[in-house]
Amino acid sequence: MMNLSASPADMADGNPTHPSSPQHNADYLAQLLKDKKTVSQFPAVFIHLERLLDEEINKVRLSLFHLNGTSESKPLLLPEATGPVLSLTEKVFVPIKEHPDFNFVGRILGPRGMTAKQLEQDTGCKIMIRGKGSMRDKKKEETNRGKPNWEHLNEDLHVLITVEDTQERAQIKIQRAIECIKKLLVPSADGEDDLKKSQLMELAIMKGTFRDNTTSTPTKIHHQYVLLQNSRQGWGDGAEINNRFLASRK
Repeated sequence: MMNLSASPADMADGNPTHPSSPQHNADYLAQLLKDKKTVSQFPAVFIHLERLLDEEINKVRLSLFHLNGTSESKPLLLPEATGPVLSLTEKVFVPIKEHPDFNFVGRILGPRGMTAKQLEQDTGCKIMIRGKGSMRDKKKEETNRGKPNWEHLNEDLHVLITVEDTQERAQIKIQRAIECIKKLLVPSADGEDDLKKSQLMELAIMKGTFRDNTTSTPTKIHHQYVLLQNSRQGWGDGAEINNRFLASRK
């Protein structure tokens, strides 16, 4: 008997009665993202639906992209909440001086902010890009530098991590986030970056251009990868992605 409660993500995890493929999961993810966009137009209305959508999107992404580079494989083990809730903040500086041509912001945020959103869900922390070069509009960045609430523009480019929880739980969450961010700040050779390939694949899914190359030759797969690298409309440069990500959270 068919288990109607199983999602395509469950099918991809090895359930023999529900064969699935990357194309199947990609189509399902695209539908979930469309649903998420629709629901987000009614903030604070479908609260539980938004949460369920986020959980399912995260599950499908993990299954489809095997995102070992963005989060630890083991879930967070948190103790019982005891004591007052406090706010912790940490900064992880981006090695932009050592690697001036590497798009760290794009790597951290991912297409339309999806990588950062997954980090936030996995760690329970807020992830924001701050410092010099974090704004798309360079003139506006220069104008705002030195003004109240824009002090971060005087600092080098960094990832700002914040969390609100009881002391012990907050420490565990923020430490996990720091570890994940530091992994993302290690550049990989072009063509050997699995995370970048996953992000480009996800971008193709969002744009509706993804095709399952499971049975294709290595040459065809490489050809599609090159096409995706050269077609970054809808992704944009690092500062543009940061602006889009921040706007999506309002």
